[in-house]
Amino acid sequence: MIKFPRVLLITGTPGVGKTRVSKALTERLGGLYISLTDIVTKENLRLEVDSERDTVVADLHRLSDRVSDIISESSCDVVVDGHYASEVVSSNVVSYAFVLRIEPDKLRQRLRERGYSEGKVLENMASEVLDVCLFDAVAQYGVEKVDEIEVTHKDVDEVVEEIIEVLNGRTKAKSGKVDWLGKLEEEDRLSELSTYLNWL
Repeated sequence: MIKFPRVLLITGTPGVGKTRVSKALTERLGGLYISLTDIVTKENLRLEVDSERDTVVADLHRLSDRVSDIISESSCDVVVDGHYASEVVSSNVVSYAFVLRIEPDKLRQRLRERGYSEGKVLENMASEVLDVCLFDAVAQYGVEKVDEIEVTHKDVDEVVEEIIEVLNGRTKAKSGKVDWLGKLEEEDRLSELSTYLNWL
């Protein structure tokens, strides 16, 4: 049974559009928006800066405690935005985790436009092809709470509407809809995977 107010996670590989979807969903629900990246930055909840991988390593324990405090004080729906959200928010409070998915080629284009290093681009492409965020969400919350949404050719409003359909019980949360590995195999591009994996 879903508790109210609800705690909803929007997760997925960097570049899939989590922030835009999260903010639009929050506005639609009249809820509270939580950006894990913003909290880590503003409250200095980090362990180190990994210059080799061009990333900030968040202090997940302190971040989890901080997010838990924010959620416990909220009287409205909470939308949590972050690619490592499933490592931070307890399964006891989460109503649904929505995992956004995007075609790897489109992801590469977006990340390059954002100025990501080539290594970081390939690392994130590998994560997307290998379903890393989906795996983490299902492992933490179970299949009944995880909904996978393919967003490549959808605008923000379409994605939010799909989420609302699940929240209103008109459709069931479902994972296993996306198979980028199978797509690469169909297109005879599996050899590209080894290039991605070298960056993981």
